[in-house]
Amino acid sequence: MSLYKRIFLLLGPHWKRLVLASGSASFHAVLSGLLVWMVGPLLMTLFQVENLPGLSDVAPPTGGTEAPQAGADIVNTASTWIEQLKASLKGWVSGLVSSETRQDTLVRFCWLILIVVVAKNFFSYLQGFVIAWVQQSIVRDLRDSLFQKYQRLSLAYFHRRRTGQVMSRVTNDVLVLHDSIDIGFNHLVTDIIMSVLFVSFLVILSWKLTLLAMIVLPLVFLFIYYVGKKLRKYSERSQEKMADVNSVLEEAINNVRIVKAFSMEGFELKKFMRATGEFFGSLLRMARIRRLASPINDTLISIAGVTILLYAGARIISGTGELDAGDFMTFVIAMFSLIKPVKSLSQVHVKLQEGVAAAKRVFKVLDTDEKIVDKPGARDFDQLKTGITYDNITFSYNENESVLHDISFEVPSGKVVAIVGPSGAGKSTLLDLLPRFYDPQQGRITVDDVDICDLKLSSLRSLMGIVTQETLLFNDSVFNNIAYGRSGVERERVYEAARMANADQFIRELENGYDTMVGNRGVMLSGGQRQRLAIARALVADPQILIFDEATSALDTESELLVQEAISRLMSGRTTLVVAHRLSTIVHADRIVVIDKGRMVEQGNHEELLKAGGLYHKLYQMQFKNGAEEVPRPTPGSVS
Repeated sequence: MSLYKRIFLLLGPHWKRLVLASGSASFHAVLSGLLVWMVGPLLMTLFQVENLPGLSDVAPPTGGTEAPQAGADIVNTASTWIEQLKASLKGWVSGLVSSETRQDTLVRFCWLILIVVVAKNFFSYLQGFVIAWVQQSIVRDLRDSLFQKYQRLSLAYFHRRRTGQVMSRVTNDVLVLHDSIDIGFNHLVTDIIMSVLFVSFLVILSWKLTLLAMIVLPLVFLFIYYVGKKLRKYSERSQEKMADVNSVLEEAINNVRIVKAFSMEGFELKKFMRATGEFFGSLLRMARIRRLASPINDTLISIAGVTILLYAGARIISGTGELDAGDFMTFVIAMFSLIKPVKSLSQVHVKLQEGVAAAKRVFKVLDTDEKIVDKPGARDFDQLKTGITYDNITFSYNENESVLHDISFEVPSGKVVAIVGPSGAGKSTLLDLLPRFYDPQQGRITVDDVDICDLKLSSLRSLMGIVTQETLLFNDSVFNNIAYGRSGVERERVYEAARMANADQFIRELENGYDTMVGNRGVMLSGGQRQRLAIARALVADPQILIFDEATSALDTESELLVQEAISRLMSGRTTLVVAHRLSTIVHADRIVVIDKGRMVEQGNHEELLKAGGLYHKLYQMQFKNGAEEVPRPTPGSVS
């Protein structure tokens, strides 16, 4: 589907309002044209003249004008028809305002002008309001569609892109589309109709002079096309530069602790200034082209107007003109009134080209293939009964390097399985496959012998609670972070979850207790406090499957004891997978799977693996050499 067609289809749901807006714009344009046409009759009424000195007395054709003889050329026939149309229009206006005295005629003129102005402005307001409703609706729908698309895209999509670039599609690109709709549809219909009306007036009044004026128009439209083509290219570049600015800003804010710790404020400032400088340069190139369009078009049209004025004025002065005083003034005013809508149309074209560039980027996101989707016929899953099976799993993030190779193991229902191994062995990736953050290239994962790819994503993930090393909280209250996404949850349920997560005491000591705001990404809390809130959040969700990805590796001993105690409560009776860096925390796991370089090299319980003397034994000895004691565990028989 072509880009322009897709943009047009965005307007489809709003066609009724667009018809109303177009009708209002049409009335506004026609009434604006009527004001211009009334200039001639008003002038003749005020000064009570039939013609001015030097003008030939050429009476307009009447109904008794002889028809063109057979064989007369097309030009003479068209001229006669135009003269008849002019006479009809002038007669219509005269019929509206004519009275027995000049004074009464003037009063009627004034009333007519007042009515036309009020009506014109009413339709202008109606058009503007309706178009504002349409453009805001389209912008809202696009932003909603983009955000919905982002929710459906896999983690791999976001890992390959900077956050600022992702955000720029929803903010900056859609804003450019908003401006394009505003400029395009608030002016497009009105300016086209006004341009057609004014050109029609010029042709009716003097088609010969109009042809002379039209000589310059091809130059105007050729220049408009050139400007639009350039601006579309520059607009795409400027949007990319704006995305770079957003990316640098987002990274500097999110990593402000690291920036300050390494005294890199100057370095980040240079990066930001470089990004804003490049954006500034792209905007200047756009401004140079955009600002050049209006004065050049204005100059070209004004040259045509002055040429006509000199030519027609010279003929009038010499007594060879073909217009009376009123028609000549109407012609001049209509000619210069034509400048504004033509200039506006050139800007409409420019804005539409910028909008097309932004739409292209937005549609590129909306057209992105969704890697992780529900299969046709995917079904719900309510209760885990027998367990989870990893069956010959092979996975790679790209085609050149495999991360996991032919891994198989089982996690019986209600049991705890720990995944251990050196850094970079693929432990976290292995767990990411279970909630289908990624899909393996080979093998499959089953729950109760059902391939997870045959289950609805929402149903599969609703079984799970995930606690990771980097606990991210939302900039909201403690209560809302624990009850995340569960509107109407009872406060007592949240309090109980916090007590089980060893979080209730520190929460109540906060300034506003459970209503305390935790700051961006939970920055107002310590690492141990954030982890306990994450555990409380998982407890409120009451998942059947728990996934812990090095949930305590970054904590001090005291915090770790509190978190481990909370984890033990959370794990009770649930199927659990644990990635642990500190082996002391998983010695009581029902099964330990040892991963090295993406391959499973051992599995068994703690005692069995120690006796085997393999990689697990080596890792254990490295952590507890020289007789170092294990970190105390909350209760025997639990994973602590």
